[in-house]
Amino acid sequence: MNLYILDKTYSYKDIQQGNFQMEGDDFIDPILLFCFEWLNNTQTFSLQSSGSTGAPKEIQILRKQMESSASATVAFLNLKKGDHALVCLNTNYIAGKMMLVRCMEQDMFATVVPPCSAPFREHNLPQPYDFIAMAPIQVQFSLDCADGYPDFLSTKKLIIGGAPITENLENRIKKELSKVEVFQTYGMTETVSHIALKKIHANADANYHTLPDVHIGVDNRDCLWVNGPMSNHQKLQTNDVVTLISSNSFLWLGRADNIINSGGVKVQAEKVEAAINVVLKDIGYQNINLFVGGIPHEDLGEEVTLFVEGIQLKGTEIDQLSELIQKTLGKYEIPRQVVSLPKFEKTETLKIKRKATIQKYLD
Repeated sequence: MNLYILDKTYSYKDIQQGNFQMEGDDFIDPILLFCFEWLNNTQTFSLQSSGSTGAPKEIQILRKQMESSASATVAFLNLKKGDHALVCLNTNYIAGKMMLVRCMEQDMFATVVPPCSAPFREHNLPQPYDFIAMAPIQVQFSLDCADGYPDFLSTKKLIIGGAPITENLENRIKKELSKVEVFQTYGMTETVSHIALKKIHANADANYHTLPDVHIGVDNRDCLWVNGPMSNHQKLQTNDVVTLISSNSFLWLGRADNIINSGGVKVQAEKVEAAINVVLKDIGYQNINLFVGGIPHEDLGEEVTLFVEGIQLKGTEIDQLSELIQKTLGKYEIPRQVVSLPKFEKTETLKIKRKATIQKYLD
């Protein structure tokens, strides 16, 4: 099968045999080098975490972990030899690299483009694809421009990861991608991409379901731990607060490090964000980048604060927002102020760096 990178075509066989030239291109060359190493049975790879919850770090991953992850996803999604995949995530990180691995292991065609918000529009992609992995922001912008690039709506299987999906976006997916098999993923670099998936469909439940041979549990904080072939059978403790539904399913609630302690009351940021997104849609705002964080407060310790990117809410809108979210949130969960910033700090994989954004605002 072939690997298509921008306007160039490479066969897996030629890459394996070294029958290619480096292009002197910062995007193409690392992809060719990784594929060459993979096809020639390299056993260890150095990967970098995204840095969304802390400083990026280099992690050593074994080939057998990546093979286990790829085979589990291929089996779960019933991907076949000759399927055509679109790789539009950053291939310097695990999500993009694992797309390449799945294609090589299952002998699928792979079209690789530089990451951007709306791949079909910005790269003028000419066809629908059997399999795509995207970040939520890419799905959002791809839906926004789908009238001009309808092939996106004919995708067969779509997995979405890297950040939570807002309720507004989930509802759009259920309506506009009703004929597509869509899954939200749960995972991290240490688990070699995802270890669980949640189907997004009108009749689907809200729980993540683990891939085969993945074991899960919680610690005394109700934070998830995972153990499976993707983690090299090592128990990995996360900071994700969950409710265990069964031995192979869980409901994700948020990050423990996103809990705000305001006057002794623990506020889960993601719960507040979900309520705010619903209300903002009701008052005419959709697809806004926002997050809720805590800033220092003399009496409360931390003050619940809403940060929004790129727009300035009016005073009357802020009053309306506060009034409406009181119906679904406790009084200590309601943001005490709204901060508008021109641009959030983000990782190369388009995740919001909450702590860095808050610190920049405080400085």
